[in-house]
Amino acid sequence: MIKVNAENERVKMAWIDELEAEYAPSTVDQKLKALDTFEQATSFASFTDLNRKHAKTFLDAVMTRDISNATRASCVNNVKAFFEWMVMSERLKGKQARLPIKALRLTRKGQRAAKSQRQVKRATVAHITQTILAMPKTNAPQTSAIERRNRALIAVTLLSGARDGAIVSMNVGHVDLAGKEFHQHPDEVNTKASKLIHTWFYPVGDEIMTEVADYIDYLKTELGFGDDDPLFPATNQAQDENDRFISDGLTKRHWASAQPMRGIFKAAFRASGLPYYNPHSFRHTLMALAYEFKLSPEALKAWSQNMGHEKLDTSVNCYGKLSLDRQKTLILELHERPNTQDDDDRPVTMGDLKRLLGGKI
Repeated sequence: MIKVNAENERVKMAWIDELEAEYAPSTVDQKLKALDTFEQATSFASFTDLNRKHAKTFLDAVMTRDISNATRASCVNNVKAFFEWMVMSERLKGKQARLPIKALRLTRKGQRAAKSQRQVKRATVAHITQTILAMPKTNAPQTSAIERRNRALIAVTLLSGARDGAIVSMNVGHVDLAGKEFHQHPDEVNTKASKLIHTWFYPVGDEIMTEVADYIDYLKTELGFGDDDPLFPATNQAQDENDRFISDGLTKRHWASAQPMRGIFKAAFRASGLPYYNPHSFRHTLMALAYEFKLSPEALKAWSQNMGHEKLDTSVNCYGKLSLDRQKTLILELHERPNTQDDDDRPVTMGDLKRLLGGKI
């Protein structure tokens, strides 16, 4: 029998009502999971009885779980935010809760560990292009539509740098081939934090652009798709003569989530003899490409905005971490660099950074 605290459940329902107006369902679930950890650790004590012992018991439980440091920090922060909300909504007395809420934090060492970044595996543009071209593209009636979709799916991810949730929610009309643009309006596309994002095609090669253009032409001319139909429709499930389910072409429905997309990526990279690179890792690939182009400060800012980032430091810090080998190479090359430089090759100044980062430096 599942144990619950009826009083706590009523409070959680009120919290959920406010969360759902601001956050995606997946984020709400994450916050509720953290709160469940708190309840389990405190034997479902009433939220209104919060004390420092509850906070310590919860922190001890979090530290013993086999999760990453970043996940620990997220769990603790979500629980802390919940009790701060209780105080703000006058469900918990501020004087009573001040010290317990203050205790809901990791040690400084734990906080630093949570913020440390691991080296992210990323494919090169050449690896991704090789993988796409190696994928099947036959004319068999039952498989050609699925194969074309799968190839184009990886191509669009590289060409746009968009998040997987946005890509699986796109319609055909959201791709402007003539203007080389992806339209990501939050009323129609599932963008992060419901942001309006203007994205023009990244310069990742003619083969990638051709793959996308050919796929859209195929959807329209061969399958009768219109601008309001899904760009990447779900697979149609049928039954063969033995009543077994088989894949049989495409529907005109969106996928319910990005999970099928990740499965396609995994199968494609495995078939090409490469490790699995998930859709989100392509954003790291694109930042590595930006470094290869040695962009001017203004062009780098445009590249960042194309990813949907308001601040350049988000692109650089979250997706632009250098490998240790590259870090070593660049630093040692500076020892051989002449002291005189042309104006076009001058280093970025503090003024350049302030202008690019909106004065926040």
